[in-house]
Amino acid sequence: MGMLFDKNVLIIVGVAGACMVLRPIHTGPIARSAIIAFALSPWMPSETSWYIWLFDTVVRPIVSGWQFIGSFPTIFLRLPCYVVFVIVVLLAVLVAEQLLAWFVLYPAFALMELESVVRQTYRDRAAQLILDRLRLKTSRPSAGPRFSLYLRPFKTASRLASNAIAVMTPEGPQGNIQTDFEAILAASFPAHRPLIALGTPGELLSTHPEGYFGWPIDHTWDIPGTGKIAATEDDWRDKVLLLADHAEQIVIVPLDFAGTKWEIRTLHQLGLLHKCVFVMPATMYGAHDYSKEWEDVTGFLSSLGIKVPGYDPSGRLFVVNDDNQMTVFSAYVKSPLPRSIGLLIRLHTIRRRRERGQASELVAT
Repeated sequence: MGMLFDKNVLIIVGVAGACMVLRPIHTGPIARSAIIAFALSPWMPSETSWYIWLFDTVVRPIVSGWQFIGSFPTIFLRLPCYVVFVIVVLLAVLVAEQLLAWFVLYPAFALMELESVVRQTYRDRAAQLILDRLRLKTSRPSAGPRFSLYLRPFKTASRLASNAIAVMTPEGPQGNIQTDFEAILAASFPAHRPLIALGTPGELLSTHPEGYFGWPIDHTWDIPGTGKIAATEDDWRDKVLLLADHAEQIVIVPLDFAGTKWEIRTLHQLGLLHKCVFVMPATMYGAHDYSKEWEDVTGFLSSLGIKVPGYDPSGRLFVVNDDNQMTVFSAYVKSPLPRSIGLLIRLHTIRRRRERGQASELVAT
């Protein structure tokens, strides 16, 4: 970071603008502002001074100690000293890493997660307010709240990895820090037209893949997802029907679960499939493989006249029109843009096409 800020004022403006304007996923405005303030502060070391400090503090003492042992008169004295020296250096590195984690990384992650809690709470309140307004029915549908609905099996929470920081293993790349697709998707919708879902209010999405343990960082901070509306076994269907009827878009992950199949079947019966954007979940860096689940659900979708594409580990989006004609879009994990920005543009384009199609139908009639 210091290397960037030492070069050009335009880079400072560009990085600051990117941090504040691009759709945030892992950090909120407070964390991003703090990062920018620190990067611009006098305490942020320059490129040259950073390397000099690192050399003087770490490298020079190690080299001096190695040279000092090399001055011993016999190999029988030097050899055990070299072994002890290497062991001491390795232990010192491990202790330093652990201290860095305990006193710097983990407290910083805890503060960022606290901000994530606040962001999730705000989204949950906005989602509940939308439901309350729909229930009151005090305004015309055209003047009601503008939002999109997210439908997915609850069991996929924190298991739709679409990005990961990878470490290499003999079996191939294995993700140790994941970004759940729901978090990217939620960041793709503006606050005045949010993406909402049924679920547990206040619950964050994990960045730690299930079953993975590693160090120095195997967990950062949990991140916010879509705004959640609490539901029970008795009322969730009524809430889905109400929200689906008024939603601008319905983003759905079609997997072979009873609740999800009921939602898709009901949307088909109500003639609402034209609102839907179907998501083929990606399989990323050793995370959960959804190819089997995708194969299992294709038969059900085919029974409704929806012919889905074959599974692509990079994930895809597709829409179905009133004639059950399908349009498949490119893999969302291969976008040259940041994924939340790429999805924002793609979903906006899909919605605009649908709105233009409806306007053309009205003119024709």
